Amino acid sequence: MTEISISQAERDRILSVRSSVDVYREEHRILHSVSWHKGVPEEHTLLLIELKKALVELGYKEKTALDDAFSDSRLFNARELGFTDMNDYHARADKADSLAFKEKWH
Repeated sequence: MTEISISQAERDRILSVRSSVDVYREEHRILHSVSWHKGVPEEHTLLLIELKKALVELGYKEKTALDDAFSDSRLFNARELGFTDMNDYHARADKADSLAFKEKWH
């Protein structure tokens, strides 16, 4: 399949989303790599607040930032595989497409 055209602005936005989420994931991993201590819940909340702040700076609404950012990332994955949207992906994807989709960032 041929990749659906994705504007550079859209590509940059999704890559920024992914970078922000990757930073959160690494910080979260570090937080949980040490034994539990009294401040863990607060530290975890601060990590989540920072992630949401980064997503809002990328144009997402605060209340739906996480869901919308991951939805956009899944759409980006589908478009890279040649599907116009997620409905198109679900309607036409074969086993090879599904495997390729699973290999994408998520």
